[in-house]
Amino acid sequence: MSKSELAPISSGQRIEILDVLSGLDVGGILICNIQWFSGYGMMPPELTAQTPLFDRITVFLVHFLVEGKFYSIFSFLFGFGFALQIARAADRGDPHASLFKRRLGWLLVIGLLHAYLFWAGDILSVYAVIGFLLVLFRKKTDGALLKWACALILIPVLSYLLLYVLFGAFVSPDTIATIDAAKLESWNNAVKTVPNGGFLEILTGYNLNYIVGRYMGLIIQMRLPKILAMFLLGFYAYRRGYFQNLSSHQPLIRKVLIYGLVLGLAGNIAFTWLAGNEALIPPTFAGIIGVVTYAFGVPALAFFYIAAVAALWQKWAWQKALAFLAPVGRMALTNYLLQTVICVMIFYGYGFGQFGKFGALSATLTALAIFLFQIFLSTIWLKYFAYGPLEWIWRQLTYGKRLALRLKPKPTAGDVNL
Repeated sequence: MSKSELAPISSGQRIEILDVLSGLDVGGILICNIQWFSGYGMMPPELTAQTPLFDRITVFLVHFLVEGKFYSIFSFLFGFGFALQIARAADRGDPHASLFKRRLGWLLVIGLLHAYLFWAGDILSVYAVIGFLLVLFRKKTDGALLKWACALILIPVLSYLLLYVLFGAFVSPDTIATIDAAKLESWNNAVKTVPNGGFLEILTGYNLNYIVGRYMGLIIQMRLPKILAMFLLGFYAYRRGYFQNLSSHQPLIRKVLIYGLVLGLAGNIAFTWLAGNEALIPPTFAGIIGVVTYAFGVPALAFFYIAAVAALWQKWAWQKALAFLAPVGRMALTNYLLQTVICVMIFYGYGFGQFGKFGALSATLTALAIFLFQIFLSTIWLKYFAYGPLEWIWRQLTYGKRLALRLKPKPTAGDVNL
């Protein structure tokens, strides 16, 4: 068996629509995350009910159109990338996916540093950990991948129903009131600390507490099975060659557009209007509605977005129009972490200290401005460099060798040997 060279894929080997989807994803994730960077997302319900109408409308639209959908796309693309890595490993004669595991290990390090030093809402460390579980599925059949994905999507629903029953049977109303009071106290402490604290104060106080709450929330809300389910669906999509040859899968794209839109709209209207959030703690009947509608409505709308981009990508004019997102997607790691740096400088005390002072609308508009800046910056950067700066570092750590960062100048007519 001939072994391929141990090196990252070249720009000519990339599937550009995946870069476009990744770029769109980076923007959607920021719109969701900035509600938490700014503090608005952690504001207790009794306080958000008193905010201006335009902020409440913005929150509704973010829940309806954005929340969960772009992390679902991100997870799907991660699974697709995993399958690509596995295929390349097989070409090299590496059946154990050792390079992919090394890549995950360094991603875990980057994610943990990001979470502890800057922002506990980090997703990279979570993806790295679940990625090691994904390796266990690399020899499963296509049918098994789909069955596992469906089962994993149902786990959060069943676990929340169990939690609802247990709370009703064993937890007193006083305990629930104590939990609600603790949320309000946490918010009040954050408003005092975050906009005024220095780096070390936020690091050892607010951020450390946020990390504990964040990972407990991921476990209680059963986010991990949802992420793994989308990983598996991305893996399946690679196996079926959906993005490698879009034109031959038009009937499937049309079905996903129709069913994704219908189920996605219905599920997300119910999720946003009736529940307002996913897996409310303490568990409530509205929380059950939120978990059920989130489990089916969020992935459905995410797949509608993917199918819509895939359908538009078949038209040359739309390819030209959407291509501006590709540079952001090629530098997704750099842009994701850059968003954190920009946001903590805006909202935290060692920056401009605006935590708790932005409404949902102003935070969302700020996210759009940051994303536009990233589009411009990424486009300029990739004119001169082969990778984003953090992609370059991550690749060098993974491959254990120095990689050229600057692009080689294209030969002019006079440089060509005839």
